[in-house]
Formats: sequence, structure tokens, C-alpha cells
Amino acid sequence: MSAASLLLALDGEQRAAVTAPADAVIVLAGAGSGKTTVLTRRIAHRIEDASADAEHTLAITFTREAAAQLKMRSPRGVHTGTFHAVAFALLRQRLTDLNRSVPTILTNRHGMMKEAAQTLRMRVPVFEALTEYEWMQARALAPNGYPSAATTAKRSVKAPDTLVRLFEEYERLKKFRGVLDIGDLLAKATDEINGSVDYAGTVHWRYRHLLVDEAQDMNPQQFAFLEALRGGRRDIFIVGDPLQAIYGWNGADPRLFDNLPQTLGGATVVHLRNNYRCSPLVVDAGLHILRSNGVPAEAIAVKLDGEAITIDAFDDENAEANGIATLVSTSRRGVRRWADVAVLVRTRVQRDLVIGAFEKAGIPVSASAASAAIAPLLQEVAALTNRYVLADWSLELRVASEKDSPEHELAVLVDEFLAAHPAGPANGNMFMSWFNTSAPRPTGDDGVEVLTFHAAKGREWHTVVIAGVEKGVLPHSSAKTPAQRAEEVRLAYVAVTRAAERLCITWAQERNGRKATLSPFVADLPLGETTRAAMPTDLRDMANTGNKETALGALREWRRGRARRLGTTESAVCADVLLQRIADRGPTTADELAEIVGPMTAETLAPEVLAVLVGFARSNPQ
Repeated sequence: MSAASLLLALDGEQRAAVTAPADAVIVLAGAGSGKTTVLTRRIAHRIEDASADAEHTLAITFTREAAAQLKMRSPRGVHTGTFHAVAFALLRQRLTDLNRSVPTILTNRHGMMKEAAQTLRMRVPVFEALTEYEWMQARALAPNGYPSAATTAKRSVKAPDTLVRLFEEYERLKKFRGVLDIGDLLAKATDEINGSVDYAGTVHWRYRHLLVDEAQDMNPQQFAFLEALRGGRRDIFIVGDPLQAIYGWNGADPRLFDNLPQTLGGATVVHLRNNYRCSPLVVDAGLHILRSNGVPAEAIAVKLDGEAITIDAFDDENAEANGIATLVSTSRRGVRRWADVAVLVRTRVQRDLVIGAFEKAGIPVSASAASAAIAPLLQEVAALTNRYVLADWSLELRVASEKDSPEHELAVLVDEFLAAHPAGPANGNMFMSWFNTSAPRPTGDDGVEVLTFHAAKGREWHTVVIAGVEKGVLPHSSAKTPAQRAEEVRLAYVAVTRAAERLCITWAQERNGRKATLSPFVADLPLGETTRAAMPTDLRDMANTGNKETALGALREWRRGRARRLGTTESAVCADVLLQRIADRGPTTADELAEIVGPMTAETLAPEVLAVLVGFARSNPQ
């Protein structure tokens, strides 16, 4: 694909990001703005114009699913991976080259933390201690630095000083047994790079062009690793959205992203403002939540409106769960699959209530192992030939995935299978037989997704129901500091902007036996009465059916085929709003098409688009 063709169907801001000089570039990518397209087109464009080499390009992101998307959409030879996966690969190769043993990655962190507590005869909640230990690691702190940092951050721990001895004993046990915690990988890899000029030079030669996705979620330890990889060089392309920074509770620090222009010594900054995912009503709702809480924000909706937003109140949490089941059953009539609908909750307790109501109503619930993220992984594991490669595959998957993610759960299942078959042959086919007959697994692929706000990050659905939108739940009562309250605002914004067409909000007037009130975040939310007119029913039907007898239907069919040929999304070929304008105006020349889509895009698309429009009169209503 030529460099010029890589710019097809990109808007002006996207094109500016893709073609920015081979220097430090920061892209502020709003929700639904096509950041993955921009990132992968940037890689391909630089390789095409010979300003970068695929074998020396590294794209880093935060989840294995996102890394798989980058790998699939990037040119062959480009290195992609999560922070932990990249660190683990570097560390393993480094230790092997030095003839040093590669430490085992600790799989039972809970068990070792429990053992540390028993050794010290301390009675502490092990899960809480592990959570705080992970936070300490993410902040790149030593145990003795934890108490003051936790107090400053107002962590919900009664006596942080008591955890210092526990953390030190946990680390002593790890060292004694020659194992590494997953959280140690970034620190160890960073130390190896910073501790040897020769090795740093090798790493910098190997990874000359760096790209980072979702950079607003970086924690101090990840940032230190990135800086070690960068080595002061300016060939770095960073994409992020400070309005979607929601992992402060887990150690992330959005100030690291905010301060990047200073850290990098200046950078080209590009804003992606166009939202191609959400209807204008949903975009307006997200902006309202931000702006009404003092957060300046800008976004431009390029789609036509869907249905108005609804806010429904119920007597209590049980009535709300049953009401959501009814709401979802009704919503199913307007979508193709159950999987086009999601219910987002703030806490796991809410999730259990909703799933229980769905089971009673006969509504299928999506199970993580049947999700799209897991399907290709099952094909991978089925091809593995012995227990050793199974164990290695599981380890890499666990390192590269987040706790409680579908990928992490699959890695745990592989470990359980190996533990259940300690002797004799064990391979991928045997695991699949066990998986299909004995392991806990989903009942079907098509089901409504019920997940927390945090787990919904980076996802999208046609219809989204946001449950439990009450004061004390959203914003959560645990948010004490200004930074924590600001994160609650961003979390609400992330939840709202997961909806592409329809957004429903529910709340309970009584929860856990106590009176509740509607969240102030949505008290004055614009529901559609004062926003743009909804898409006409006939036009919506036409869009859904792809009627080839109309200009719009024919254009949609053309766009679908072109997207398939180019291996990209339909919106990347031509946005809905532009396709509608082309159908409305019916251009007959390249110049007329250029007035709609711009001269560069028109030059490439004109032969195909004008051929599609032959036979459709300008006056033909769309």
C-alpha cells in the first residue's frame, strides 16, 4: 500500500498525526476518534516512506487484546506487546545471554503473601495486602516508602505502617526461592537497561522507533521502563486521552502523560476531536458530565443521532436488576445479537444482582472464555505439542494480561489442567478436551456483557445500560481526595461513551436498606429534547438493511467491500456523515466529490464512488 493510499478516508486531524515529522509526537485522542487506525497507519506510513524500519519498531499498549489488535493491523515485522510482555521478553533474553538463570514467575502470590503473614504472625486480610503491594510496585516504591505515600494518597488502609514488615518478608521469601513477582518484571528490566551502557545501546538499536497507546494509564514504574527504552531519543509517538485516565486507584498517574511535552523537551501535539463511535446525544452527554464538573472538553460528533437517552428509577437494587432485564429484553429487538448490548456496573456486587436477574429472565450472559478475545487463543493453545510449551505459553499469557481479564483466566485454566495432569503426556488437544468437558466455561458465544466500568475501557456496544447511577456509587463514597473525585468524573465519562447508539441509565431509590439519590453526574443530563433531531426511522431502517436500490445503500455496499479489501474498518474508508452527504449531493465529477471529502481523498475515491452513483439521480430521496 502506497504512502498516499494510507491517508485515505482520514480526517484532517488524523492525517496530521499520521504524517507528523519523525520526532516526538503526542496525540490527544478523544473517545471514538479512531486512535488505533491512526497508530497503525502511522507505523505503516513511516515504513512506506522509509523513515522507519519494521524490525526496529516497537508498539506498546496495556492489554493483550489491544496488543493483538496492533499486531493484526500493523505491517509484518513490527514488534508489539504489553509493557509486561516486552519487559519479560527482554529480561529473559538478557539473562540467557549472560548464562544467568531465568527466575520462575510466581503464580501463587496469594499463597506466598499468606505465608509471609503467618511467618510474622500477623493477622491481615491477604487480598488487601496484595492490592497495596501491587500499588506500591506500580508507584516504583520500596516497602519503607509505602506508608507515607499511602497516607498522602489517602489509601483506605487503617495502619499502613504495619504492612512494611509484611512486604519486606514477602520480598525475602521471593529472593530465597529464586522467583519473581509479575510486578517485578518492569523494575528488573529497567535496572538491566540502566545498569549497562552496552546493553542499553543494544536495546536502543533494536527498538529505534517507539509508539505507545493508552499512555494516560501509565504508572511510574511503566514510565521508568519506557524512559529506559527511549534512552533520551526523540523518535517516539504517544497516544492517549487524559479524559479517560481511570486507573489511579491501581497506581497510574495521569500527570505523567500531562507532563510529557516537558519531559520530552517539546513535542508536536495533535488533537483528534471527531467522535466516530457515538451518536451526538451520547457525545453531548459525555461532554456534559465533564464540563459540569469543571473539566474542559471538546468533541465533535459526526454520526446522526440515535434514540434519546433514558433515566429510569426503581424502588431498590433488586427491582433495578429485574427492570434492567426487562429493558435489555426490549433492546434486543433493535440489535442483531445479544452481544450488541452491555450492562455496566460500578461494583461486583451489582454485577451479581444483574446476572441473577438475567438468569431468571432467560437472557444469555456472555462468559469471558467465549468472548472474541479468547477464541483465537483457544486455537493457539490447541496447537501446542507438550506440557513444557503449554506451561511457557500460559506464563507469557499471564504476564501479558491483566488480572481478572479473560486472557488471565484462560492462563489460570491451563495451569489448573497441568496441575491436574502432573504425569504423562499433556498437550493442547488434551487441554481442549478437558476444557470442553471439565473446566468451567461459557454456555454460548452470544450473550449480554455485564462488566464493571473499568473492565469496559476500550470497548463499545450498540446499546449500553449504566446501572446504579446514585450518589455514593457514582461518584463512589471511597473517593476522598480531589484527584480521586476527578477520576470518578472521568470514569463516568468512559462509561457513557461506550454506547454507540443507545444509552440507558438506571438507579435505585433504596440500596442496601438505605435511601439513595440520583447521582449529581446525571441530574441535569441532556436526554435529547434539546439536541439534534433523531435519525428518521426510514433512514435508520435503510442503514440497517443496506438497501442497494438507493444511492446510500449502494454506497454502503461499496464501502463494506473496500474496507474488506484494505483490511480496515468501514468508518476508516468513509465516515457515515460523509457517505450521507455524498448520497444527498450525488456528485458526478471528481471536483464535486472533492467539495465533500477533500481533494486528496477525492483523487483516490472518485473512480469507484462515481461509478457507484451512476444511475442515481441527484433528486432521488435518500
